[in-house]
Amino acid sequence: MRILRSAFRWFQWALRGGESIICTFGLLATTFLIFAQVVNRYFLHLRIMGLGDLALYLFIGFMLIAAAYTTWNEGHIAVDFFRERAFAEKPRAAATNKAVMVLLSIVVASAFVGPAYGFMAQAIKYPQYGTLIRWFNTSWLQTILFVMIVLVLFHLVVIAARDIPNAVKASRAEDNR
Repeated sequence: MRILRSAFRWFQWALRGGESIICTFGLLATTFLIFAQVVNRYFLHLRIMGLGDLALYLFIGFMLIAAAYTTWNEGHIAVDFFRERAFAEKPRAAATNKAVMVLLSIVVASAFVGPAYGFMAQAIKYPQYGTLIRWFNTSWLQTILFVMIVLVLFHLVVIAARDIPNAVKASRAEDNR
């Protein structure tokens, strides 16, 4: 059991590192492509076909992976201000609220798995090509959308596995007072 737990932790660490690397690369590549497009268009008066499309597609792809990364870090998906104010002196209610919100997020993310899989399967079966560069296959965006939904769901389940026992502990601690 200990080996399984350490393998799972290693997998989470590798997944988080991979998501971070993809997000960093995507941000740098998009920034570089947009900078090159501005320099080419306004200073060199050259317009490279597809540079804008490539920057847009990279941006969309890395932002989808960034959604999974921020879910893992519990950033930008929770309204902490309300929770901190409403449950400032109530640890039991705060822990219960956090667990309920994660479970609700799991339900919502699960509702998107089916449609995202359908988009991905259709994109694989019927490739879609770019508007300016006819040979540029844009179907990989639907695949990344499905991967992102699965990663978000995975991260939410891991967070729920941590938060639900914390809510139970907080409830027991308050009952013992």
